[in-house]
Amino acid sequence: MATLQTLPEVTTILPAGTSAGVTSLAMRTFFYAVFKHTRLVVGTFLLIFFAAAVTAVVRPTIWMATTTVLVKLGETAQLAPSEAPSKSYYLPMTPEVVKTEADIVKSYDVIRRAVEQLGVQPEPGTTMEEMVTKMQLALTVTPSPGANTLQISYIGRDPQRAARMVNRITEVYIDHHNNVYRTQGMHSLYAEQLRILKAQMKSAQRRFRAHLQREHVIDVDQEILLLNQAATLQDRQLREHRLKMVGVQQKLNQLRAEIARAPELIPYSKQYHANPTRQVFENQLAALEGDRYRALQGYLPTDRHVQQLDEQIAKIKARIKTEQELLVSDEEQRSDLHTLLLRNENGLEVLIADLRAREPGLRQQVRTTRRRLVRLRNMRLTIANLKADADEKAFAYDLYRKRSDQAQIQEAMTDQSMVNVAVVQHATPPIEPLNGMLLPLLLGLVGGIGLASGLAVAVEYVNRRLRFEEEVERYLELPVLAVIPDLETTAGIARA
Repeated sequence: MATLQTLPEVTTILPAGTSAGVTSLAMRTFFYAVFKHTRLVVGTFLLIFFAAAVTAVVRPTIWMATTTVLVKLGETAQLAPSEAPSKSYYLPMTPEVVKTEADIVKSYDVIRRAVEQLGVQPEPGTTMEEMVTKMQLALTVTPSPGANTLQISYIGRDPQRAARMVNRITEVYIDHHNNVYRTQGMHSLYAEQLRILKAQMKSAQRRFRAHLQREHVIDVDQEILLLNQAATLQDRQLREHRLKMVGVQQKLNQLRAEIARAPELIPYSKQYHANPTRQVFENQLAALEGDRYRALQGYLPTDRHVQQLDEQIAKIKARIKTEQELLVSDEEQRSDLHTLLLRNENGLEVLIADLRAREPGLRQQVRTTRRRLVRLRNMRLTIANLKADADEKAFAYDLYRKRSDQAQIQEAMTDQSMVNVAVVQHATPPIEPLNGMLLPLLLGLVGGIGLASGLAVAVEYVNRRLRFEEEVERYLELPVLAVIPDLETTAGIARA
């Protein structure tokens, strides 16, 4: 007679269905192993939980300070001349950019500069390189989901020092980022080119200035224009001078002919005075007339005495008739016309002599002006080439100077690169530590339960005995008609 004995209650938490499945069998096996090895499970759990609790109490407290940095990806495109406004393009943050910025943040140079600026010294027995390496491990960079921001976190044992360190690392990172993305070398390149172009410009200007000084030229085009006007004026003056000489010569010849025809002297004025000889004869006549009158008083007209006196009177009268009544004491003879003609002749001779003396100077002046004009016309091309060379060098120097200023400004600007960063929020000292008590205890609880259960399952898995009727049917492929329990293990249950 066979007896059908059911399994203990602890093995029937999940009762078997009509159709035995693998999942149900596994669950029954798991719970069978756990409740079968209760002491092992409890001991292992207590050991792991106690170790986790001791670790949570003993381990040092760490704090994590975080700064938020905005990463802006874009490019400023110049669409028109420099006076027109530019247009900026912005792009979303990519994993490559995040990895690049993380490498810059955790680079040795950034952390080393931050440490030096804060004056942090390594602990005794630790070098600066080792301390920086450990700080690199304590520094993390994570992107914010759905935003173009990075969270830069630093783990430290003191909240104040951790916040101060991550803030300083962020500042150094921004400076280093700007230096990395900045266009380097353009200003120095332009500065070197400026030095060369300045020397070339000075040399071209010196050649141009020396040529102008050697040729005594100020402005060749202006001088040619002025010399053209001067040459035309001087030619006209020379022709007028020669015509004037011809006219003066003809006038002088005509004047000389007039002088030849005009008398040199003509009576001009006379001064008269009484004739003394006649005056004497008249006095004698008067005296004889008186004597005759007295003789007539005593004699007859026919008397010899009277006739003698008449004869004398007749002779004196005849002589008086021969004498002029007035004599010319002073006579002036001159010709004002002749004198005027001579004066005009002298003036014309002086004038024509002056004109003849001036003619060689005028001819020389015209020749000099023409030679200078021809020389300037011939050297115009040379001067133009020298001036063009100097202007070209000056233009190149001015262009490179402007480009140098632009490059210097562009290198000084920190927001003109493809990737620009800015601090959104500085780190503040954290209030709660990173490694609290709850997490280690939860880890100890979960880990203890999991490890204890796994250990019980492993021990049971090593046991090769058949535990359930399903295993008999599964492994032996025989039907189970009845189950005979072990009385040693079921005695307590049976008594209960």
